Amino acid sequence: MGKSTVLQLFSELGAFTFNVDGFVHNILKNPEAIKRIAEVLGNDILIKNSANVSINKKHMADIIFKYPDRRKAVEKIIHPEVLKVIKLTISDIAGRKPSAIVIFEVPLLFEAGYERFFDKVIVVYCSRDRAIKRLAEKGFSRDDAVKRIRAQMPVTAKKKLADFVIDNNGDPEKTRLQVMEIYDKLVTSCKAQSKRKG
Repeated sequence: MGKSTVLQLFSELGAFTFNVDGFVHNILKNPEAIKRIAEVLGNDILIKNSANVSINKKHMADIIFKYPDRRKAVEKIIHPEVLKVIKLTISDIAGRKPSAIVIFEVPLLFEAGYERFFDKVIVVYCSRDRAIKRLAEKGFSRDDAVKRIRAQMPVTAKKKLADFVIDNNGDPEKTRLQVMEIYDKLVTSCKAQSKRKG
């Protein structure tokens, strides 16, 4: 949908930005998480060498996008850890800069029930064909791209639940202008909250 591009634009405007996939990447290096996930998905997702044991993320993705029940079981392991990192990150930044705008790129936000942990939700969307094309450019087969899109809540439903919506179907400048408008609204809202507290 172009979330990473939008995140970069917010960063350029001065927001603190984080991709939650990076948090997940670190959690998947944790030996206890690896053990629990292997119990759900089987030991054939493990890559073993003399130094350590890691997860074959491609094989893991193939399984969880094919079997929704296994995906939910893995999410129950990963999600609580991700939320801990998100809360610590927000707390750390708020302690240093109370008026900071902090934006997280969260895949499957509504599907995971994460929306309640954030003040505002921004949905970035594009057409299904464009989304499949972008996934193909990242190395996904058409079948894998379609499976990933099907595993998500329909974009029409996400747009209704969002506080802000960014149409990422057009040219980059159109997207940038939408990001600027939302950032200005977030800054204004943050300043108003600070005045009320003060």
